[in-house]
Amino acid sequence: MNKLIILSMAILLASCGKETTTETAVVQSEIKLTAEQKKNAGIEFGNLEEKSMAESVFCTGLVDVPPISMASVSMPIAGYIKSTMEVLPGKQVSKGQVLATITSMEFIQMQQEYLQAQSQMSLLTNERSRQQVLQQEEVGSKKKFQQAEAELGNLQAVSRALAMKLEILGCNMKSLAEGNMSATLSLKSPIDGFIQDQSLAIGKYITPTDVLVKVVGVAHKHVELKVFERDLAKLKIGQTIHFEGDGNKSQGKVFLVGQQVDMETRLTPIHGHFSIEADEKKFTVGQFINASIQVGEQKILSIPQAGLARVGKGGYIYVEKADGSMAQIPVEVRSADMEWVGIRPTKEMPAGKVVIRGASALEAIFAKD
Repeated sequence: MNKLIILSMAILLASCGKETTTETAVVQSEIKLTAEQKKNAGIEFGNLEEKSMAESVFCTGLVDVPPISMASVSMPIAGYIKSTMEVLPGKQVSKGQVLATITSMEFIQMQQEYLQAQSQMSLLTNERSRQQVLQQEEVGSKKKFQQAEAELGNLQAVSRALAMKLEILGCNMKSLAEGNMSATLSLKSPIDGFIQDQSLAIGKYITPTDVLVKVVGVAHKHVELKVFERDLAKLKIGQTIHFEGDGNKSQGKVFLVGQQVDMETRLTPIHGHFSIEADEKKFTVGQFINASIQVGEQKILSIPQAGLARVGKGGYIYVEKADGSMAQIPVEVRSADMEWVGIRPTKEMPAGKVVIRGASALEAIFAKD
């Protein structure tokens, strides 16, 4: 019997322990503070005010560069990589800098055909002149003159086409005209920038479709932001953008507003130029940024900066009700300056005194509880 009683007591105590644990796990939405706690937290009370503030649209995005500042480097002829330079990702390169050398049998063949065409052209030019003289003296055939002229024209077209192809490949045409052929080609960077990626290896066979090196330029950086559909009507070209990333801050102007909403994300791209060109060096291409776009001024319900506990993109304000309990109210941040923050409560506010100083200390107390 005694064992049965002890077992029953143990079960009862265990269940009580579980209830206690469950109750303490409930998140507190209201707390009561003593006068001493309020003093230590530096809490002051006041009221929300309507202030004329610059309304802002908050968004995120990336630092990017236009297509003119990005290059995919290929070789427009098949061949083998003979040698490479130090082209590790992140390495700075200059326009015209050699990244690798390529050896190509096709390149050698094209040079040979060009030189042969030049030799034959000299012969056909003389033949056409001879037939022209014979025709003028009514000794030669008109048909032979026309045939010589047609053959010369065809050869000139072949020669010009070969010359254009060789120039695209970077062949030194002046040296080639002197009979100096080359077996190698140089793969060069078309822009100033940094190596983003590379696919080079000595002895590798390449084709014209292979992207061998990707270079990202450092000029003309801009910010590419993503704005929700509901804010799209507020945006106009020329509006000021404030943005920051990794501790660096700058500002710019909206220069392009997307005209189509993504069907899945309901977001629209917005592009902005840096207002201060020197600030571009502080930011890296692909870097994540937080931004706010000033879309005009209007009367906004506002609270002093010290009255808002910022959490993420929004935060909390606090109201002391008539019974002395402190209620935590989540809000959306709509605008901000050095002293005030424009807010929109996301749940109904109870009647009472609003905390205008000491909100961060209260947020810490609520988080602890």
